[in-house]
Amino acid sequence: MPVAGTRPFFVGSGMHIRIDSNGNPFLIQGKDEGFVDLTFRIIDLDITGPHYRFHLSASHNKQNVGMNVVMVKGIQSGLDSNMHIVKEHVYRPGVRFLRSGLESDRLVPAIAELYGLVAPRSMVAEETFTAIALHQGHIDMETQPVKLKLFGRDGEPFDQQAYNESFFNVDLTNGFVFWNEKDPGYRKPLLRALGAD
Repeated sequence: MPVAGTRPFFVGSGMHIRIDSNGNPFLIQGKDEGFVDLTFRIIDLDITGPHYRFHLSASHNKQNVGMNVVMVKGIQSGLDSNMHIVKEHVYRPGVRFLRSGLESDRLVPAIAELYGLVAPRSMVAEETFTAIALHQGHIDMETQPVKLKLFGRDGEPFDQQAYNESFFNVDLTNGFVFWNEKDPGYRKPLLRALGAD
């Protein structure tokens, strides 16, 4: 049911997204069994060059929150027909989150609030993630939604306390990103990675 001051928006699959009067989706669309899943609108999409570049924007507590994203173009299926990882389709780095100013400095505390954690003062300039597409067969990111799994702080030397995972579902056609939790146990390391003190 739409909230006052908002209007519904339907994505291709019939999913209902609540947006504010500026066209930004509410950062949180609803509760899902203890998971914190975030919704963003894609704006300023640049498809030239070897990467997609875009800004993510959402509404939280009547303020705009967001960040810039750089994502490898041409990401292909990360799973073969036997559901094994295709090593040449593991992209390091595959996705980069970039601070875009005050919107980003509001985003990180908003995430901390939703996670029930202490908020950092601002967002780091950049955080990188390894990405794999949780698909089989050919992928065309410009015409179909793509489900990515992100691995943060997975480099060497490996630090189990810093390592994190999440899902980053990108729908360029309809202009939305759904950044979903993999496991609440990754909240602290993910927030530490995004936050600057």
